[in-house]
Amino acid sequence: MANVFQKGTKFAQTALALLRRTIKLPQLFVHRYGVADFRGAAGDVINIKRPPLLRAREKGWRSANAIVVDDLLQSKIQVPLNSFPYNAVHLSPEEATLDEVEYVRDIQNPQVIAIGEFYEELIGNALRGAPFVFEVVYNPSGSGGVEDPHKVALRARKHFTDARVPTGGRFWLVGSSVSEAIAGHKDLKEVDTSGLPEALREGVVGRLAGFVIIEVDVLEEEESYFIHETAIAIAQVAPVLPRGAVGGGSVNGPGGTAITQVFDYDSVNAKDRSIVMAFAGAVPVLDPELDDEGKIVTNNGEPVMDFFRAVRVVFGAPESAESFAWTRASTGTISGGTFTLSVDGDETAPIAHNATNAEIRDALNLLDGVAKVKVTGGSTKTITFKESVLLEIDDDALTGTDPVMTVTKV
Repeated sequence: MANVFQKGTKFAQTALALLRRTIKLPQLFVHRYGVADFRGAAGDVINIKRPPLLRAREKGWRSANAIVVDDLLQSKIQVPLNSFPYNAVHLSPEEATLDEVEYVRDIQNPQVIAIGEFYEELIGNALRGAPFVFEVVYNPSGSGGVEDPHKVALRARKHFTDARVPTGGRFWLVGSSVSEAIAGHKDLKEVDTSGLPEALREGVVGRLAGFVIIEVDVLEEEESYFIHETAIAIAQVAPVLPRGAVGGGSVNGPGGTAITQVFDYDSVNAKDRSIVMAFAGAVPVLDPELDDEGKIVTNNGEPVMDFFRAVRVVFGAPESAESFAWTRASTGTISGGTFTLSVDGDETAPIAHNATNAEIRDALNLLDGVAKVKVTGGSTKTITFKESVLLEIDDDALTGTDPVMTVTKV
């Protein structure tokens, strides 16, 4: 498909701004790593070591008790460089000669913006796919505190405080609907934005409970997270300019992203060619889990790592875990053993792996408050209750090859 350039009418000096997202996330997170960090790194992954976490002990005054010697246990952040975004555009001799083409405005800037938006999506996906430990509910039409954004922020602050997340650099990232619900709240405070990058300043909604609230275009309208500025580690490297390029070099993309622009001639198609490209990566920063004594929890000698530097927000009424109807399915090869079902936490007696529909029904009807259960189907069974319940299954006693049974609400 040929490029389409407007002709006949002269362009004004100030071009009409395109309806595009404002790039914010690359400027928000402070753990950034570049070419010097990745050069020579095995598997294009760098390992950032943390110092050991130690805690002082009480020996006892004038005590002869032996001291306790702690092990030095280090943990690390692994940051990958694993994404190669690019954009390539041809410019024919006819277009370059006869059309009103201004290279920076019409080609380079749109290409650079496209890479910036890709990078924004990459960071957003790293955040939404993180293994969250903490979650809070914000339901503007609810009650009991979940309707008040200030109280919601206080709950998130408690999670951060308990996890020892630093008090500075805390943000509440919100989609458009969450932003609309928060705006105008009586406790919303103004923010001195002078120290923030311009793109972040444009998205500031206010401050609640120590969190600067920023509306982020890349988030879905009901998506929302409390984050610390160290929650995501990002990698950005500008590829070297190819030796066969006629011209080009590194340019600064949106949010300070590192981008390489290549300009050459495509002799096969008899066209000029502009390519903008980058190397990128983004990963959530995990921290070692601590026990009640402040010691690192380990599994087979390795620290157990969790994501404490962000809190996911469920906006609106959370989806109920209960249902009137459930399906029970199985995978693997089940040759023997038993399973149990629990209704609202009340567990049945063991049920044979090959129990009939009637036997499963009878086991459930023996539970207090459960009656008139219906069980239908063959290998995949449908279990129907007369009221909405939470059904769970325990399949640990099954035998066979990878035997698994699951229950799913309909």
